Amino acid sequence: MNAKEAIQVIDDLVFAKQGRWLEEPEKIVLRSAWLDLDYKDIAEKSPYDINLLQRRVAPKLWVLLTGILGNGEKVTKKRLRGIVEKQIVLADKEPAEWNEAVVGLPILSGSLPDISNFYGRTPELAMLKELIAQERCVVIVGTAGIGKSALVAKLVQALRMGSYEFNSFIWKSVSYSPLLTDLVGDLLRTLACLEKEELDLPESIQARTSKLFEYLRSRRYLIVFDSAEGLLQGDRNTSSNAYGKQYAEYGTFFNRLIEEQHQSCLLLTSREPFIDFNRLQKKGQPVRSVKLEGLGKEALEIFRFHGLTDENKWRDLIKTYRGNPLSLKMLAEKIQNFFGGNVSNFLKFQTVLMTDIFQESLDELFQERGRLTILEKQIMFHLTEELTKESGNLITLNGLLREFKDRPQNEVTTSEVLEAIEGLYARSLIEQEITDSKEVLLSLEPQVIKYVCTYALKLVQNTVYDFKSA
Repeated sequence: MNAKEAIQVIDDLVFAKQGRWLEEPEKIVLRSAWLDLDYKDIAEKSPYDINLLQRRVAPKLWVLLTGILGNGEKVTKKRLRGIVEKQIVLADKEPAEWNEAVVGLPILSGSLPDISNFYGRTPELAMLKELIAQERCVVIVGTAGIGKSALVAKLVQALRMGSYEFNSFIWKSVSYSPLLTDLVGDLLRTLACLEKEELDLPESIQARTSKLFEYLRSRRYLIVFDSAEGLLQGDRNTSSNAYGKQYAEYGTFFNRLIEEQHQSCLLLTSREPFIDFNRLQKKGQPVRSVKLEGLGKEALEIFRFHGLTDENKWRDLIKTYRGNPLSLKMLAEKIQNFFGGNVSNFLKFQTVLMTDIFQESLDELFQERGRLTILEKQIMFHLTEELTKESGNLITLNGLLREFKDRPQNEVTTSEVLEAIEGLYARSLIEQEITDSKEVLLSLEPQVIKYVCTYALKLVQNTVYDFKSA
């Protein structure tokens, strides 16, 4: 059995057990294991870097395959080939027969996130049910841990039981930034399997996309792209192309999906706004962008579930962490583990905790080639510096605009500063409040302030960025 046949066999088994096809980076890792190649060697011949393949894709893949192929034996890069060949001998089946065994499976969706501890969101669910019935594309935007994926998973669960009928659901995580041709190819294979059709996969992306639209017109599918910020690879400092050169085809693909007639719906979750979607929405096209905010009083159930004391102080914690479910769960666990569930004892230390996921998401924004523009970083550093002063208070928008206008050798216009503020707000990095006198006040949530202070200090120490000039 050669590498291509082996990957096909494993792919079919994963689909049979998990209801999803292997992603392209997973196939690359399998190829390296089957041919006994180093990750470095295989990465040089692929569009994915070695860190992604070795540290993010491979560990999860071996866990997955241990459950599917292991039969009590742990699957690793070195053991994979032996385990697969042994199972084929025992089963006495050729790859073609394995393919035939899974063709009729009705499972279409991938692995949904765990929603056993889901709180509130009744209005949001009702709104999303209406939107996916009316629009061809809906994107849910929100900060890390706010519950985007959980909300969509809950929606899919409700759709299966309610009156909002779709023929099938497809769940695809795109956090690994797949090329469009690979992603559309995976979708076509999944849909062809559902229809019990033999698929002659076209080579060109144009032909693949046209074939996909034939399916979207013939039946009603709800397709979910989870963690869609992975598709936004453009450098916002130098280009207006949000997808970047290598992923530019996504812009055309999404435009076509929104503008062409079909009866399906694409639902995306993202930490980043899709600017081109917003433009199409303003033109009256069937696309909607929804910003997901934190939980309100429903978040009290998180603290109740973890058995915390001092219920009269819970609302203050919810406000501090802006109702972020993941942050609140982490906080409740820490208070229970280190303070015996006593909220008052925790509050004595006047500290703000941060989840790894929240910090990683900010790292991706603030790093040297991150998703924030230079001007956006300057605004964030300036707001943090002002808010952490002893007399720190809310900052007026007018005051911020004057600050940047009056700077020596100023090279930015007021409209550019306003555009940057709009971008930061869309990414849930700054907060706005309008007073009774119609004055706009700007602030940052405590977790963001803590992160920016730490990040700014590191930058100054490494002489990468001048905090004061920001």
